[in-house]
Parts: sequence; C-alpha cells; structure tokens
Amino acid sequence: MNAQPHPTVTDPELGFRRLDPLPAADELAAFYESRYYDLIRRGGRAPEIGRLLAGGETAAREREWLAATLYADLVDGLETHGAGGGRVLDIGAGTGDLVAHLQSAGLRASGIEPSQDASRLARERGLDVAAATVEQWATDPAHRGAYAGAVLINVLEHVPQPQALLATIGTLLAPGGVLCVRVPNDFSDWQAAAAAACGHDGWWVAAPDHIHYFSHDSLARTLAACGFEPVQLTTDFPMEFFLLMGEDYVADPALGPGLHERRRRFELALPAALRRRLYAAFASVGAGRNTLAFAVRRP
Repeated sequence: MNAQPHPTVTDPELGFRRLDPLPAADELAAFYESRYYDLIRRGGRAPEIGRLLAGGETAAREREWLAATLYADLVDGLETHGAGGGRVLDIGAGTGDLVAHLQSAGLRASGIEPSQDASRLARERGLDVAAATVEQWATDPAHRGAYAGAVLINVLEHVPQPQALLATIGTLLAPGGVLCVRVPNDFSDWQAAAAAACGHDGWWVAAPDHIHYFSHDSLARTLAACGFEPVQLTTDFPMEFFLLMGEDYVADPALGPGLHERRRRFELALPAALRRRLYAAFASVGAGRNTLAFAVRRP
C-alpha cells in the first residue's frame, strides 16, 4: 500500500476538500521553482503538459487528440451556451495552444498568463496572450464585463482561494457570459473502489500544489455560490477503470503511456456526439477523471 496522502478536510457548505493544513506561500513558491516542471517531465504532474513539452511526434499526437476532444468540447460548449459571438478569455493560457484553437474555430479568443516566458512564446506565435494574473487584469475598467466567455482549465485546484478567483472572473464576464472550468474529479466513489481493488489510497492527492479537490457536485455548488448558474456538467475518460481492470499504473507508472494511448484511440474512434453523450452519462454517476463544467454568470 502506498504512503498515507496529505490530510484533507471537507468544506462544510460546498463539499469540496482542501489540504489541511494549507501550504504556506513560501512552500508553494519553492515547489514551483524547484520541483514542479521536473515532476511534469517525469510524469508525476500534468501529463498533458508533459507530453506537449516532450516535443516531436509525442507533442504532435497530443495536440491532435486535444484538438479533437477537449478543445472541440470547449468550442461546442461555449457556442451552445451563447459565447460564440463575443470575446473569449483563456485564463492561464500558457504558450497559447488553446487560444490558437479557439481562434481557428472562429471565436474571438485571447489569453492571460502569469508566466512571462510562456506568454512571450505565445506572442511570438502571433497570439494575443498578455502576461498578467486574473487579479491584475480585473483592475482595468476596460476589461470588466468585456467578455462573453472565459475558460479556466486545471487552474482552480491550484489556488488558495478558489471562490475569490471565481468572483473575480465574474467581474470580467458580461451578464449571461459563459465560464468553462475543468478540474480533476477527486474523492469519487470510483476512486474509492479502485483504491480498494488495488490496495492504494489517495494517490490523487498531490500536495502541495493541488490545494483543493472537487467532484462534479461540489464544483457545481461552488460555481452556484459564486454567482454562476451551472448549465452543463461533463467529464472525460475514467482512468480509474484501468485500475479496476488490473492495470495498476499507480504502482507501475511505466504503464501510463500505453494506457494513455488506449484512451486516445478510444476517444478518437468515437464520433464526437456519441463521446459527449457517453461522458455526460459518466458525469451523472460521478465517474470520469476530470469534471468539465459550463456555467452562466447571473445578472
């Protein structure tokens, strides 16, 4: 059995979990400066980023898969819920892959990215990605209420105050604007079943950088508490299914690339509409590796 994960507590009102105690600011800074990207390259964090950083054929295949699945679903959700005709802001845009895809789909997309280096690389690609945090961006009156849509992909779990971040994003959106949030779907019944089957516990707890742990339900409650009306909840492939079938990638991380390739083939083989129906059904029973929520800003 793996070592005990970092302790967590449950928010009594909204139901998400958070590390207890919370990591100190200097601990987080030291982690991101000295360990984070090394863990990504070794597969211990953000596997999508790791495959993109690998370059070459690995990165090309990852971009093909993301374009056909996650990125396509973001475009579909933004357009379905009314953000197709206005400006869309990618928050935490990195080097701009998602901004580029949204633009190629006909959306008026731009981004903000705290990293000076990453935002510079995006601009060198001809993309409108500014070096700024959400808090900095929201201080400019010209940005308040200026966006029909905003995208927040795998950011909310990292921030010490998720409700404050969501409230700030709300100031950037026009009434009726669409916010899309993706976070890991953690502490699910499916993870509990996989933990019992393979003898591991809490492998999904990633301290100190994953501070908060959401489920489909607790993310929806958090969005509702911050001035948004959730209108769509979906997910992606439930990686825990591999554990339940005896493919123990927790004990043997070398299995990871092969399992990802099987998932990639499965998703690319399905028509998009069928895949979306399947994953909406998975979300309705709490399954899926991530939760993907679309919510509309209340007036």
